Amino acid sequence: MTTIFRVGAASTGPAGNGTACARQAAEAAVEALAGTGAGLAILPELFALPYVAAEDPVGWEHLAEPLDGPTASWAADLSSRLDISILFGMALAGVDGGKPFNAALLARPGGTVEPVAHKIHLPPAGPGEAFGEADHFAAGPPCVGTVEVGPVRLAVLICYDRRFPECWRAAASAGADVVAVLVAGPAPSDPDGIFLAELRTHARANAVYAVAAARYGIETITGSSVRHDGETAAVTPDGGIAATGPTITIDIDPARLQAARNSNPTARHLRI
Repeated sequence: MTTIFRVGAASTGPAGNGTACARQAAEAAVEALAGTGAGLAILPELFALPYVAAEDPVGWEHLAEPLDGPTASWAADLSSRLDISILFGMALAGVDGGKPFNAALLARPGGTVEPVAHKIHLPPAGPGEAFGEADHFAAGPPCVGTVEVGPVRLAVLICYDRRFPECWRAAASAGADVVAVLVAGPAPSDPDGIFLAELRTHARANAVYAVAAARYGIETITGSSVRHDGETAAVTPDGGIAATGPTITIDIDPARLQAARNSNPTARHLRI
């Protein structure tokens, strides 16, 4: 990349009032990010849906949508109206009646929408739970690539995928400048601070910007409490925390990327 490019990310609140209400709330956040001059807005994993991984999938499989469904169409229209690309998570309907994918889609101002990532690692059922994400979704192919958004090469990891160093290494090897991390769901065994520590460690080791968009709050639509434990944040390629909060922006600076790669050449020294 050769020019500075602004990226924004927004939290979305606990789902429960339907996808239309969730999209309306997200729209206000995207409008705010567009007003800052951001060229890309990042929304969380499954941003318009409740997190129901621990529930019987039969009662929730209707929430998956095709590529031309209402959520993707909403994103395409909003992207074109605001002249901003939008990266968002949704349950993408499977092929020939198969399980849906926990996917990240990219809407561009020209009105196109394309899947850019499918969640690779699906968390197992938690202690005492009968179901996990693998009961709801099909795993994506075991690869991480990049997509160009303006002058930036973007890689996308979906929630649990961030735990695996191999995903970050693959993103860096594919030439990523920015790794977007879309997050939802509980992480009850995580010690305090580990979420940001993971982002900082992987961003520094791979000399990439990391930008996370996370759900927040507690959902009760399933009859039990489901807490979202991520954090919306931006991390610089030297591992510094640039921003945290409900709605954030960060300027992706090619000079800072190059400086980080020169001063911390971990990736170049890898022998494995």
